[in-house]
Amino acid sequence: MYGLSFSEALGRQIRQGRLESLGEPTQRLIKAAFLDGDDDAAGELADYTVAEGKGLHDLFCDWIWDLLTRIADTSGEEEMSRMLKQSQAGWMMRRSWRGYLKLSVEDRVALTAEIMRSHRCGPGQDGELTIRDDGDSIAIEMDPCGSGGRMRRGDPVDGTPSRLGPPYNFGVTKEAHDWSFGQKGVPYYCVHCAMNELLMMEWGGHPLWVTAYDPDASKPCAWIFYKSAGAIPERYYTRAGRTKPAPGEGQF
Repeated sequence: MYGLSFSEALGRQIRQGRLESLGEPTQRLIKAAFLDGDDDAAGELADYTVAEGKGLHDLFCDWIWDLLTRIADTSGEEEMSRMLKQSQAGWMMRRSWRGYLKLSVEDRVALTAEIMRSHRCGPGQDGELTIRDDGDSIAIEMDPCGSGGRMRRGDPVDGTPSRLGPPYNFGVTKEAHDWSFGQKGVPYYCVHCAMNELLMMEWGGHPLWVTAYDPDASKPCAWIFYKSAGAIPERYYTRAGRTKPAPGEGQF
């Protein structure tokens, strides 16, 4: 009923069983296995949720980076950034910004941790994070991030190489931009995190979180939530080509 088998085609376990059972959610089967006292099956299915959830997630992340690379190669980096900004500003980022404004910093961290767990962060790509209170800020550290970090390093779970080399050869910024943390060599996929900050500054003066991006792919990335706008260091505004608003200006 709860069986898994190894698939040579995919190189990993997949759920097997009666045809009609394949539409049952794995979470429901885990609960049923526990209620039946089949702890081994429940544990095996719980482990399987990593592979089950990561396949489509990773394909879409790889696809987005490939699409951004092709736009940049065809129409230039500025056009690629314009397309990215339009898509982020339309509904996705504006909705997030408005929602986060209503939350305390602690609730912003809790909600973001939920998102990043589902983003398959961590070495086992099972959502592992490090949450750290640094006094004036709270950091969500991802080692690696489940998208840009995984793609830059390569994927030890799937056994695939870094997307910066063959057969992928996905692109990075040729020049430093305000939408690329003020750096060149930033993967086109990763610049959406810098664009998050830019949009929040445009709308409210201050970013509700900032990204600690490291050019070294072996190092972790982090999203940092400052407990007050005044505590945000000037460097995060400077790298975005902006000046930090005076105290009391903007929304935070």
